[in-house]
Amino acid sequence: MKASLFLTEGELAARMGIDLDMLKTALPSLSQSGFPQPDPLFANRRYWPACEAFLDRRYGLSPQSGQGNVALPSLDEEEPWKRKRSA
Repeated sequence: MKASLFLTEGELAARMGIDLDMLKTALPSLSQSGFPQPDPLFANRRYWPACEAFLDRRYGLSPQSGQGNVALPSLDEEEPWKRKRSA
């Protein structure tokens, strides 16, 4: 079965791995940051790909963020647990 694209708030919370109360608490702040609004044409459901793209941008995973396919920065020094002990 293909996953739904337009999600209720309950479905959205489940897809995000949080409970509905947590989503409802976060939505005002997320909305101010540009989180996709419910679409009245689709029974006031949110378009999941747009929600996922918003979250990817928020966490620096989108191509526009300069992350994603970029190599991790090199370490500035050898990690302490990798150093050889002196005898």
